[in-house]
Amino acid sequence: MTIGPKKNQPTSITATKATDLFFDNLPKGGFICAHRGARSIAPENTILAMRRAKECGAHCWETDVRLSRDDELIIFHDPTLERTTDVASHKKYRSQKPWRTDQFTVAELLELDAGSWFLADDPFGTVASGEVTMEERAVIREQKIPLLREVLEFTKKHHFPVNLEIKDLETPPGDVAIVDQVIAMLRQTATMDLVLISSFRHEYLLQARALHPTIALAVLAKKQHPPDLNNYLDKLSATAYHPDKALCDPNLINDLQQAGFRINCWLVNDIGQARELLQAGVGVITCLPQRLTHILDERRTI
Repeated sequence: MTIGPKKNQPTSITATKATDLFFDNLPKGGFICAHRGARSIAPENTILAMRRAKECGAHCWETDVRLSRDDELIIFHDPTLERTTDVASHKKYRSQKPWRTDQFTVAELLELDAGSWFLADDPFGTVASGEVTMEERAVIREQKIPLLREVLEFTKKHHFPVNLEIKDLETPPGDVAIVDQVIAMLRQTATMDLVLISSFRHEYLLQARALHPTIALAVLAKKQHPPDLNNYLDKLSATAYHPDKALCDPNLINDLQQAGFRINCWLVNDIGQARELLQAGVGVITCLPQRLTHILDERRTI
């Protein structure tokens, strides 16, 4: 895929950066973003995980957007349902294995238990350690797959910014319809200034910019940086760069900050590394926001 500005689309972030409002809601330096919510103490990408992220002091949270079979925008990470729901236990869905998320309607998705798996798997050891209390277990078992509208309504009511990662739906090149739906939902809920859109499928970011001149955009990268990174971000009209923590180094951080880009690294769960990045003005995307927010308190008391 060739990256470049579309016709009548800004060719530089200069014009748009001043009006990207998402980062105006966050500290000027480093900040803490809860990955899939506070997913170490609540089931990921649920309303409870979002609430816990806010309660523990995260400045914002990150979540994943997909489409259901009936084209509703839902909050869910995986392309299949079995890891974080009880779909395998439903007799009527056995023939639909491997239970692709996009093959279920919203009504069917809402039948699923999206919380109990967390208590059984204890992915971060917080159930066994008691960090997840006995009283919270009943609420965890009640969790369902949320709709994007629900998340945005919470975002607006509580002024809690959200990074929406639009998952690659593995559709043919040029099929970016999900982006049109996301932007339409942001307009309907009046949450444009509280949302950062990111994606590994950078074609989605081009479409988002074509649809809205000031929505904040972040380029996701995992194994390597795009060639000629600053120019690449500029052509995408991106505000921020979200690399894997393994790709974050002082030279990269300094270069991007000097060029006017925000840099936010994932997944940072080590306290020492988080402290260094926050001190450098880098956003920290973490699964453990409840354990890292004290770092900013330390900085304020110095």
